[in-house]
Amino acid sequence: MNPGESDYAAIAASMAEALRAGAGTAWAHATLQLRHTGGSVSCTAWSDTRDGLRVDYGPIAERLFERPPAVLEVRLDVSGAYRFTARPDLTAVSPGQLVFDPGFRYPGHPLPGRPRPAGAEPTGVPTDPLVRAEILRLTGEYAAAYTRIKGTAPRWPAGKTEAELADAEARMGVRLPEDLRALYLVADGDPWETGLLGPYSHDPLDRVVDTYLDGAPGSYGWEDALDDDGVVFETVPFGAVKRLSRNDWWITFGGDRAMNYVAVDVDPAARGHAGQVLEYGRDIYGPLRYVATSITAMLTEVVTALRAGRYEDPGEQYLFAETDLRDAAERSYNEVISKAAALDLPSVVAGLPGRELVQEVYLNDAGDVDLAVFDPLPSLRRLSVNRAAAVTASIGGLGALESLQIEAGSVGLAGLAAHPALWDLQLEGVREPLDLGVLRTLPRLTRLDLAGSAVPDLGQVAGLTALRVLRLDAGQVRRLLDLGRPLPRLAALFVSGRTTLPEMAELRTAFGGDQAGPVTGFSAVLP
Repeated sequence: MNPGESDYAAIAASMAEALRAGAGTAWAHATLQLRHTGGSVSCTAWSDTRDGLRVDYGPIAERLFERPPAVLEVRLDVSGAYRFTARPDLTAVSPGQLVFDPGFRYPGHPLPGRPRPAGAEPTGVPTDPLVRAEILRLTGEYAAAYTRIKGTAPRWPAGKTEAELADAEARMGVRLPEDLRALYLVADGDPWETGLLGPYSHDPLDRVVDTYLDGAPGSYGWEDALDDDGVVFETVPFGAVKRLSRNDWWITFGGDRAMNYVAVDVDPAARGHAGQVLEYGRDIYGPLRYVATSITAMLTEVVTALRAGRYEDPGEQYLFAETDLRDAAERSYNEVISKAAALDLPSVVAGLPGRELVQEVYLNDAGDVDLAVFDPLPSLRRLSVNRAAAVTASIGGLGALESLQIEAGSVGLAGLAAHPALWDLQLEGVREPLDLGVLRTLPRLTRLDLAGSAVPDLGQVAGLTALRVLRLDAGQVRRLLDLGRPLPRLAALFVSGRTTLPEMAELRTAFGGDQAGPVTGFSAVLP
């Protein structure tokens, strides 16, 4: 018996039986793949006559949760004979995914461990008395207005002590902004959502600590995976918030109880303020949203609205001050331009309102287009051109551009030469042969996607020594290996379309990956 066969025999047989049941009739060979990540199980199945099969894998998934993460595969023929393989060192198949360097991150995606900013050390020194007095005044005025409007005082938990604040900060390794400290001295959270911070409520201090220490400290973690788009867009106003996917020094302290969260930023950018408040979550797309310069500013805006009679009393414990903390008009960071072939594109781009704030554009169904048309967008960081006839990639005037995705019949790449910021290039379904020679002049090129495009000389890819992430189709990968040239030292390889575990294992070896953990493989026959 092979190593691991006894552990996996029942699961392998169940996979084969489920695959046979789902394959139907008139087939000769079928494949079932399960990807077990530790938190979920996904399924891909097909046969030689059907591209997608419905397989009942639920009972198998429940048994897999008792085991370490792995990718499992059964290849079955109509006679009932099957081959089972389980590998913990492969990330995914169909499409294939190999990660050789789990610690690699794209630009703007830092790992935990960013240096603590000056002034954020948890010293245990009592809260600044002037700040404490101002917060006490503002919360007192709010409580008086609330009582006048509602006929009862707001239900706030008792405040924390200075010693309890110091203990919480020591556990987190960071001092909270003075006004947030002062708020906790007044009330340890606002569980009844009385409207003290407008549409938001602060959490109990213990929850703030637990949230901060859960996983990567302070993490917001926006699109950190290597198969995510990866471009980090900048928060408006520009220059206030560091353009990062996560920051150890963003401290979530509450939210709107609807999966949107607010955090204080103690590590601001050059034009920002330590203690500024940011929002992220379910309804925040793209960059973090800037809420206010401070907790003090939030309280001031709420109290000012109540003084002016600008509020809504919906009953129960709720009181909604009419503020701009969430309701201010904001320009979206992206634009979608559809049916572009029928448009006067230069006029459309020039006429975009607030075009200096546009950071992402989707251009759909263009004819022949020169990307220089987007030069009036100085903050453009990601450009996606979909279903164009022909593209001339003139991006010299787009100095901020980091990611370019083009789906077109033909693409002229000469205009990419020596671009200083471009690190992500995706060329999809390009039918006219591509010459990749110019890519050697791109100093930051980190990710390249060529799947489905005509690339006569894949040896040019082997010469991109700084490349870290590569996506090809299965035929391109085979041609690249057949060249016998040294391959780039990749952090990850993605292979589009259907792949099998043996094929992906071969690629892992070819690209220099080590086997991690025991590989289980055996053959059997269904009764």
